[in-house]
Amino acid sequence: MDQKQTPILEALATMERRPVRGFGAPGHNLGRGAARDVRKLLGSRVFEADVITPKGLDDRREGAHVVQRAHEIAAEAWNADFCRFVTGGSTLSLHMALAAVARAGDTILLAANVHKAERAHALAAGLDARIVPVIVDDGWDVEHGVDPAALAAALDANPGAKAFVLVSPTYYGVTSDVAALADLCHRRGVPLICDAAWGGAFAFCEALPDDALTKGADVAVYSMHKTMGALTQGSALLARGELVDRQRLWMAYELYETTSPSVPILASLDAARRDHAVDGEAIWRGTIARAADLRARLAGIAGIRVLDEPDLPPGSQLDPTKVLIDVSALGVSGYAIDDWLNEHHRLCVGLSDARHLLAVVSVGTTVGDVRALAKGLADCVARIGKGDLTPTSAAEAPRIATLTTEMAAAPADALFGPVEHVRLEEAAGRIAAEIVAPAPPGVPRLVPGQRIGAEHVAWLTANRDLGMFLLDPTDPSERTIRCVAASADAPS
Repeated sequence: MDQKQTPILEALATMERRPVRGFGAPGHNLGRGAARDVRKLLGSRVFEADVITPKGLDDRREGAHVVQRAHEIAAEAWNADFCRFVTGGSTLSLHMALAAVARAGDTILLAANVHKAERAHALAAGLDARIVPVIVDDGWDVEHGVDPAALAAALDANPGAKAFVLVSPTYYGVTSDVAALADLCHRRGVPLICDAAWGGAFAFCEALPDDALTKGADVAVYSMHKTMGALTQGSALLARGELVDRQRLWMAYELYETTSPSVPILASLDAARRDHAVDGEAIWRGTIARAADLRARLAGIAGIRVLDEPDLPPGSQLDPTKVLIDVSALGVSGYAIDDWLNEHHRLCVGLSDARHLLAVVSVGTTVGDVRALAKGLADCVARIGKGDLTPTSAAEAPRIATLTTEMAAAPADALFGPVEHVRLEEAAGRIAAEIVAPAPPGVPRLVPGQRIGAEHVAWLTANRDLGMFLLDPTDPSERTIRCVAASADAPS
């Protein structure tokens, strides 16, 4: 197929040249019904492009197969057998992937650092989620991937598992040994689903880590908006091989995807795929060069260190465009530095926590951006040295390695049964009845049915006081946690 083709983008351009007088959705009708201030801020072209796929982008029966052709071209670009563009983000793509392989009551294996999306689907669909430990680097206080020995033990302990879900690369840009993990799964007929949200571009540049599909993953999910230039919520769901029933995967896509997908998002996915298939090597060689420039500039700033290849577990690779910065030696939390950079330099990083900042160098990052971040960090470190930033106890905050994952009740029973709110400081020993997922990276530290340990209380309170943000707590103040009611928690 001709990878220079962009069926969705081309059909949209035709639509804009010959607009249709519509008497259906969307009701703004090419922007004429949109609020004037919104139209002024966003521009009229946004609304002109906001059409629906039938009777807009395509005919009433989608007879030109505009979106379908885009999917076929994208599948070939990734050397896959199946592709669907998803406009609800990789959260929705992961729901689709899991729905294709498991039903209520089935066991699935989840890496301990999966995103909230996987845990939420398991909870809603009634899946029996079993956790596979990940490699925890206590020196860096970060989670990496899954060691093959840990997966082998989990597969032996759960012979009926319907799938294993891996995060590779992690939010920090570190891959697992996907080939070894896929081999373990395939020997048992278990599909490997790879949450590769940050790794969509790997297939298009030799200097990036290996693509998950080429190393044996059966399903891969890519957030093309994260690094590849598509609009936010643009995701791709791909599959390869025969281990996952592609008809079921297609049906899961049709069940979950909205019947009114955003055409601007679809067009941006189509164009991002084209740019990467045609020019991905050059695009990412330049991006990697800018990341290397940032790393070199940061090396001259005292008090910080940057994750690099020698810090990785065996079998792992590092995406060099993900620049993880340890700031713990500065005596100020990453949260505080992030806020200071935003206030004083109008800079924001991809992630901040008690000990780290994460700078994501992507296709849209400029040389000027790199210089500004390095200058801002150097300024911040100088201000810290002068006492302009208040010292924090970040260095003493509990580490991720202390957290446990003991399940004490069925997740659905905990979520839907009698509950009460308990002060976080008094919650040790109770059973959680909500998902607690600091963001980013959106990895749940507690899920419904999980026993809350003293270590969870210590970790959450310390990070809360330092500036942690939770995705959707039932108590926005983060002072209480939703727990199984004491009467229901009591042993019978």
